[in-house]
Amino acid sequence: MEVMDKRWLSVLVGMTLIAGCNTTDVKVSSNVSVPLQFDRSNHTREATEISRWWQGWPDPVLRNLIEIGLRNNRDLAMMKANMNAARASAALVESNLGPQLWADVEGSVHRLRNDNPLKDVNVPGAGNARDLLNSAGSALGDNHQHWEGHHVQLGFVASWEPDVFGGKRSDAEAAHYLSLSATEQWHGAQMMLISDIADNYLKMRAMQQRVMIGQQSVATLRHLQRYAEGRFKAGQATAYDVKDVTSSLATMQAQIATYQAQADAYQRNLAVLTAQTPQGFNLPSAGIDILQHLPAAPAGQVPLDVITRRPDIRTLENQVKAMSAQLASAKADRLPRFDINFLWQTGRVKLDSDLSHLKTGGGLIDLGISLPIFTAGRIKHNIERADARVQAAIAAYDQSILKALAEVDSAYQLQYSLNQQNQLLRTAQREANRQANAAEKLFRYGDMTLDRALRSRLNAQQLSDQQIQGSLAEAQNLIHLYKALGGGWQNESMEND
Repeated sequence: MEVMDKRWLSVLVGMTLIAGCNTTDVKVSSNVSVPLQFDRSNHTREATEISRWWQGWPDPVLRNLIEIGLRNNRDLAMMKANMNAARASAALVESNLGPQLWADVEGSVHRLRNDNPLKDVNVPGAGNARDLLNSAGSALGDNHQHWEGHHVQLGFVASWEPDVFGGKRSDAEAAHYLSLSATEQWHGAQMMLISDIADNYLKMRAMQQRVMIGQQSVATLRHLQRYAEGRFKAGQATAYDVKDVTSSLATMQAQIATYQAQADAYQRNLAVLTAQTPQGFNLPSAGIDILQHLPAAPAGQVPLDVITRRPDIRTLENQVKAMSAQLASAKADRLPRFDINFLWQTGRVKLDSDLSHLKTGGGLIDLGISLPIFTAGRIKHNIERADARVQAAIAAYDQSILKALAEVDSAYQLQYSLNQQNQLLRTAQREANRQANAAEKLFRYGDMTLDRALRSRLNAQQLSDQQIQGSLAEAQNLIHLYKALGGGWQNESMEND
């Protein structure tokens, strides 16, 4: 390309080097003082692995449900598609940093054949014009006229806006960090899906157990009802005593119906969460009472790890970086912008191969510079807006850190309290069972009436129901603790392992 002299090459190389050196270095600094330890956690040297916390639970049905959900859940698939779209958008913006080159090819062929109109022209005193020209040896005397021609042109067009002051690089950085935010939202969706599956599963198992306890209480109340009716017939009890037992029996039967409906609803939720048809979906027995075999609260977790692990905090951090890059881009609008355009073409035009040829070729390069002089305050206000958005994003980021630190310690404290409560409930329930067994023996030996023995059994069954509810609350808070710590998601490399 002889048209481009060495001076233009020097300009292009210089701009390329300058543009390559102008990058946006975005750092996020928080105003929150992060403590070294949580107040309520179990401090150990080795931290419990919580990225796949469900694998440490001794319930094979729950583990299988979560793995199926991670593979097939529709909402999770949608979030992953959004993540891929955000990554493609970032790559699209970054592609604007380099030069653009187009090839342009044009061609045409023309052919014309018609009768010579001179055959009908008579020249006075000379005869037919065509015959006259033909006898003189002129091509115009042919019977037919022939015109053939073709046109071929090949060209290359290139354009480039060198990113001398980093404005386009800042736009690319902003898109990149927004794509990272979409990735973190996908991680957060994994975490929410896993916790939803576990929560519905635990509530389903709890309701199934409450149904069984309720059925035992119904059997006890029916026995007590028969006893009250017999005493009423014998004149040893009032109608109030009979109706009181009958009312308690009806109430318990109604509760069982509600428990069963809730258990079935939770099971359908699990079908939806794992992308399976709810109708005909039934889970097998786990072979273990998961509510009585909960793992201990994760130990060795520290605040800094939580901040760098939680997807919601990571999302806000990337949003701060994206808005900081947008601020840098807005500031770059005050500086000159350059653009380079290059055109190179070669072509050939041929009209009647026996008569003429025309060959063309050449190139053109131009350099443009634009500098904003008067924009009615548009650039200034755009910078102010971008700066305000950065400050708002930093405030939201700091607030999310404070909330996360509080959530973790609150979840730890509640977990220890619920664990202590359930230990006391289990002790009370064991004592109540002993009392009920002792009351039945006393009744058999005639030292206690049947109604007192039956009510002692009802009391033990009520404590069993309370103990189930307490264990469920402990299990649900343990799941909340995993979420507060940022556990329950994997990146793509871990997902493929």
